[in-house]
Formats: sequence, structure tokens, C-alpha cells
Amino acid sequence: MKKVLLLTLLPVAAMATSIKGIGENYQDWDLVCDNTGTCRMAGYQDESSDPVSILFTRAAGENVAVEGKFTILPFGEADRDVQVGQDIEIWLNSTSLGKVKHISDDEPDKLTEEQTKALLSGLKKESEIRLTYGKTTLKVSDKGAAAAMLKMDEFQQRLNTPSALIRQGQEKHAVLAPQAAPKIEAVSVNNHKTIELKRGEKQFKHVLALLRKAHDGCVDEDLESQDITIYPLTQNKVLAEALCVRGAYQSTNYYAVLDDKFSKVEQVLAEQYNEAGYDEKQGYAFVRGTYKDRGLGDCWSGQDAVWNGKIFIRTSEWTTGSCKGLPGGTWQLPIFVSNVIVK
Repeated sequence: MKKVLLLTLLPVAAMATSIKGIGENYQDWDLVCDNTGTCRMAGYQDESSDPVSILFTRAAGENVAVEGKFTILPFGEADRDVQVGQDIEIWLNSTSLGKVKHISDDEPDKLTEEQTKALLSGLKKESEIRLTYGKTTLKVSDKGAAAAMLKMDEFQQRLNTPSALIRQGQEKHAVLAPQAAPKIEAVSVNNHKTIELKRGEKQFKHVLALLRKAHDGCVDEDLESQDITIYPLTQNKVLAEALCVRGAYQSTNYYAVLDDKFSKVEQVLAEQYNEAGYDEKQGYAFVRGTYKDRGLGDCWSGQDAVWNGKIFIRTSEWTTGSCKGLPGGTWQLPIFVSNVIVK
């Protein structure tokens, strides 16, 4: 059964791009494709296994191969943790696909081209995938893999062509060409000195009233419970930061662009971000949202936006995939990417 991943959509303006990224879940497999046309398909352990994941990545374009890699959760037990230099054997049903040497605890291990092809072929139908080392066996679920591959083929316009993963054919129509990441201009801000509007003071009450009038989605008692921080921008604009919603293990902030006289709100960025600041090297202003999808912290999502002199504009959006027990999330799966250029 297909379920749509909970990915936040940005209402802030973004550079036009011909492709809109997607994030979808099919049982134990995720498919995330970004605005350049690159798709990433991640599968996770079955119910009988400890955390493990395989990631297949394919860029858009003709004759582009699929790259495969996998990651294993450290167990903290000497007899179960995979050691650097240890061989990990890959199995498809009862057939060994060969061994992969564990190179680093900090990076995923790469599958060979032959192993990647064999696993993708096996996942077209019901199959058992195992990774073994020492006395440890980890199993990757096949549930949802075929549906994820079909969606990847559809997104990259490969259906019924020779390069399709699952519905191959001999049609000669062009597949999706790789798209360049949009270039987004950010403006360097010279003044980085923030101002605190203290609760209860006249100016605090005035700005709070402006924020409430512009957006009513925040919790009233949270909105007025902390000081309002003012970040200088350019063109006589400022960014106001206030608490929007205080959650059990994280919070969201209310950001709004105002004129420096505090007379009107010109852009609202509420309930999507929880951090603001200035880039240390290039000085531009940014807002960022990084959120746990559940308290365990094994799945995250996020987005960034930068000040372009007029508005804050989206520069990235990503997810770490499904909540499958790997601390910090399993993968970095971009939905929207861009190149930031500072002027």
C-alpha cells in the first residue's frame, strides 16, 4: 500500500524549476526524487531483523547506471558489531552475490555493479535479501520494492524503454534528461547585531500584534512566552523571530519579514523553521527548519531558505527516510537542491 511521506511544502517563493521533487513510501521502501531528476530508493529491515538499509541511486538521463550501497546500525556488542576490514556477504535467496569489505564506520559500504543489478532484478518479485558477517544475519525486506521501482521509472520517464528497472520495453522515446540545480542569489548582510524585544515592553506588544494579525496558526501562550528577536537584513528590512509552537521534544518558530520601522509584515514564514542566523563565511541571512519526525530521533526532515534582498527563498528540502531505528536517520534524501550564489 502506498503512503505519502510527511514532507513539509514551502509556501515561500522558490526559483522556477521544471521538475518538482517527490517523496513517497511503499511499505518497507522509500522513493525520494529531487528537482534535478535524481531518484533515491531506500529499503529497510524486515520485522525479524535489526536495523539495516540498502540505498539505490539513479540520476536522470540515458544509459545511467544505478549505484547501490548499504548501512548497518552499530549494536554496541563486540560479537555483533561489524568491524572495519570485516567481510559482509550479500545473499539473494540462497545465492551468494559475493562479499563487501567494511571500509569505514562513518560511511556506507558500496555494492558492486553486479550485486546492484542482481538485487534490483530479484526485487522485481518476492525475494529474500540477507547480509551476513560473523554470526550476524540481517534481512532487508522486499515489501514495496517493486512499486518503488515502478514509480522511479515513471518519474524518470523510463517506462517501457530498455533502461526501465521493472517495466522494460523497446520504446525509443526520450527519457527524462538531468536538470541543472537552480541558481539562487543570496545577499550578504553587513549588520549581524540582533535586537531583543523584551516581553511586556511597548515595542514587544506592538510587533506581537503585527505578527498575530499576519498569521493566526501559532499557539497564543507560546507566541507571547519569549522575547522577540530582530535580525537586520538589507533594504531597510528586518526578520522577526518568535516562538510559535512548543512541542514535547522540539519547537517551531514564527519568522516574519518587516520593515525596520515595524509598521507592516511583508513575508510570513511560520511553523516551518526553528533556526535563523547568518552564514559565517559569506554573511547572508538564512532560516532553517530541522525536525524529528518522532521523539526517538531516527527520522528527520528539513529545509532552508536564504534572503535574496526582497524575500526569503527556499534553497533545500530533504528527509532522512522512514523511521527505522537508525539514530539520526538512515540517509540524506534531497527533495529540492540548489546552488546558492552570494552577491
